[in-house]
Amino acid sequence: MKKRVSILITVFAVFSGSLLAQTVAFREGIKWGVKENESVIIQPIYDTIFDFDSTGKICMACFRIKSASANKFIKVTTTSFACNYLSKKNERLIIRNQLNDTSSIFSYSKSILKQYLNNDPYFMVTWKGKKFIVYKSFQQLTFKGYHDISFSPEKKFYFTSFKNEGDIVLAGITNEREEELIPHNYSIIKINTNDSLIVACSAGVRNNADDEVFDYHGKKVIGTHRHIDIATKHFLIHKIYEPKEYYILYNMNTKEETTVHADEIMIYEHDEILLRQKKEWFIYDLNTNIKRPYKHS
Repeated sequence: MKKRVSILITVFAVFSGSLLAQTVAFREGIKWGVKENESVIIQPIYDTIFDFDSTGKICMACFRIKSASANKFIKVTTTSFACNYLSKKNERLIIRNQLNDTSSIFSYSKSILKQYLNNDPYFMVTWKGKKFIVYKSFQQLTFKGYHDISFSPEKKFYFTSFKNEGDIVLAGITNEREEELIPHNYSIIKINTNDSLIVACSAGVRNNADDEVFDYHGKKVIGTHRHIDIATKHFLIHKIYEPKEYYILYNMNTKEETTVHADEIMIYEHDEILLRQKKEWFIYDLNTNIKRPYKHS
């Protein structure tokens, strides 16, 4: 009974604490600010404000900017927003790029708003059309600026991309020191963390170029004109799209090929894959070509 009472008290304390820590946007005149426990933590000086994220660390506060167009025949006024990311201490995020340019002012869009309204410890900041990763404690992780950037399944690598002069998005991999590990020459990058391999697909960005497999040091393991969907230490899994979709399992040691018809294939463990045929999933052993039912845990 004492244990049950203790649990109830703990739950109530946590729940009460969450209630006490609530923040709310408030309006004073035509300006907006934020209160916590009826105390003002962000002064009402902004034209619009978005409440703190689910972790309670940052909010976005914006000033409205009106500007006239350059059209000499028709006067058109456009409205945009210049925004600050703020902490509960009313500190502003100041971003810095590799040229040591800094800014605390960011543009607003619905997609930018979604980038911080989550429970992740980090978020993406867009500045001058480039993306950076920042912890919600305002510790900046990346400084180069990318068309897009995200964490890969391997924590020491980032999936990164740039746009070239032809407006084509080129994907690659950058390490935690922002050194290019896999050149930005590809359309899709995948990582097999079981075997420490990286698959780089060239389709759609480089005509007649190979799909390639690299190790974690950026050393090329193999390349082929066929599309590589998955690579393991000993096998390449090619996905063929025409005339009908199917897969070819290529043994890099024996050079043997096995054709498999499946709706979907995923990496499982080393030389085993998950294979979906209609609504059924199987574990497929690449060495023996034997499949067994996959039971979801």
